[in-house]
Order: sequence, then structure tokens, then C-alpha cells
Amino acid sequence: MTDHSPAPRAATPRPRAPEYAFDPTAALGWKNIGLDGLGCFLRSVEAVLVGHGYGGREIAQGMAVPLDLVRRGEWYGPMSEFPACTVRWQLAGIGEGDRQWPLVVETLASGAPVVLMPDGFHWPGDEYEGREHFHHHMVLAHRLDGQGLHLLDIDAPAAEGYRRIVEVDAELRMSASRIALVEDIAPPRRRPAEEVAEALLPSSLTALAEDIAELRAFHGRVWSGGPLPVLVAKGMDVLVLGDIQPQLFLLGHALADAREESVRRVSQAALTAAGRAQKLGLLLLGLHRFQAEGVYAVAHEEISLLADSLEGLLGEMHRWHGSGRPATTETDGARITRRLLGETQWCFGAGKPLENIAIG
Repeated sequence: MTDHSPAPRAATPRPRAPEYAFDPTAALGWKNIGLDGLGCFLRSVEAVLVGHGYGGREIAQGMAVPLDLVRRGEWYGPMSEFPACTVRWQLAGIGEGDRQWPLVVETLASGAPVVLMPDGFHWPGDEYEGREHFHHHMVLAHRLDGQGLHLLDIDAPAAEGYRRIVEVDAELRMSASRIALVEDIAPPRRRPAEEVAEALLPSSLTALAEDIAELRAFHGRVWSGGPLPVLVAKGMDVLVLGDIQPQLFLLGHALADAREESVRRVSQAALTAAGRAQKLGLLLLGLHRFQAEGVYAVAHEEISLLADSLEGLLGEMHRWHGSGRPATTETDGARITRRLLGETQWCFGAGKPLENIAIG
């Protein structure tokens, strides 16, 4: 008897999952440390985009947004909406991270990575392991196998490719209280810098002027330059290295290599200001490590110098725009103070209000 049934079809090859890596030679502006321009969160997002074919310019243009340095919303976590992608956060309460572990497993099994902002109390090797429920670092989980959970971590040894493998146990599952999925990834697209300038700069003018006024008020009226509560100082480096520096850095790179001189000048001014912000952030990190009170006074003056640098950027933006600088905005610094204390609470509040975080 002849079998007339169709011959079985060959299985359709499954698309090969992207390779994810922290590669300073491919990353945007990574010269010495992972915090060169971008923080641990945005380096993770960048690695996902690189895995999807993005180059340096596409990364900058795909992640740059209109400036909002002191952030006007009530969300105190990282920026999550970019032209290139959306980052969707899933949050669980303290001690409830294991409820989210099935989503981590499912996502990794699909070939997609997961950004982890682990609870340091449960995270292996964390400086606060077993002591504090602080969320102060992020890594990119990209594979789960018999060896354990494979991570990219800017704090891992460079000689090992900034990679770590951690054993999956009850504590690790409990650490997954904050996870993020990088979704809606657009195809890489390189645009003329002038087009990007038209999209980003007009709406940045007023916001930057207001943010400069907030920094001036924080420097002159809110903080005297004396010692800060340690957690507030930590929150300040989150604000500076997580919000202020990356926005300036991405804008500067997104506008680089423009044909128009006015756009190139904005680009350079943005990168100069980003470098100034990095200096302030790293000073604060040094304070955390060495507990040296003298760093406070230096950091205080760096805020004024950062504001000066931002004034230069604002001037170049207005020259590009063909408009005059408006009158100086007056403020009491309440918005930047609220932002700082909100980010401090989000990272270090451990699910309850922080006490003794007054700034003076």
C-alpha cells in the first residue's frame, strides 16, 4: 500500500538568540569604567540594543530623549521610555521577590534577557547581603542553565568580560523583587544629527533653564555643603549618575558628527556638562567608600560648576534655536529636593519611610 501522506516538513530553524555582552569597544563612550556616561541600568539596556544590531550612533539616538534632568514625574525608578524601546518594570514587595522568579525563568527561556535590580539583602556577594534591603545596583541576566544564572555586571572583573554566574537558590529567587523587560525594540536607525536636534532641543529649552535654577537653589539655599545623611548622599549619586549624566551624555553623542556647526556646538557642550556631572557623581561614590567628610565640601562646589556648565549648554541650544535666553527662573529648590529624597527612598527605603534624611 502506497503512503500518499505528505512528507514531513523539516523543522523551521529557530532564530538564533542575540548574544549579549558588555564590550567596552562596542559600548558608547566606555573608556575607563562602566559609569562612563551611562549607569548600570542603561548599560544593560544598551547591551540589549547591541544584541539587536545597534551600533554606537543608533544607541545614542535610540536612547536620547528631551532633557528633563530633575525629572518631573512621580516615578522614582529609571527612565523607561526611549525611541528605541520600552522598559517594563515588575515590582514586588520586600521579601516577595520569589513571586517574580517564574517570569524571570520564562523570559530567559524565550531568549530574551531580564534586567535585575536585586534586593541586596538576598543577593550573593552584595555589600548589604543579610543586612539591608537596599536596591542599589542593576545587572543583565541573559541565560539560565545548569551552571546557574548568567549575568552581565559592570562591577564584575573586566578580565572575565564583566560576566558572573550565580547559583540559583532560595535567596537568589527572593532577591528578584525588581525586574525589568526590554520590549518593543525598534529596528536600528541612524538619523541625521540635525533631524535629532529638531526632535529633542526645542522642548528641552525651558526644562533645562528650570533645572539649572533648581541646581542653583539646591547649592545656595537647600544644602550648605556640610555632611549629609549617608543614604541621602547615596541618593544624590543615583540622581547624578542615573539621571543627569546619562541624559547629557546621550544627547551629546546623538548630535555628534552633525554637518551644522551650531548642532556640533550643542553636542560638545552637552558632553562637557556630562563630564562635569560624572565628576560630581564619582566624588560622591568616593565619599561612600572612604567616609571622608571633606568630600562633601568639594561635591557642594561641583554642583555650582555643573550648573555653570549647563548654562553653557543652554546658551548653545538657544543659539541653535535662534532665540534669546529668557529671564532666570526663580525657585526654592523644592523640586530637586523632592526628587533627591524620592530616589533615596526608592533605592534605600526597604519598603518603609526613611528617617533622619534632612538636608542642611
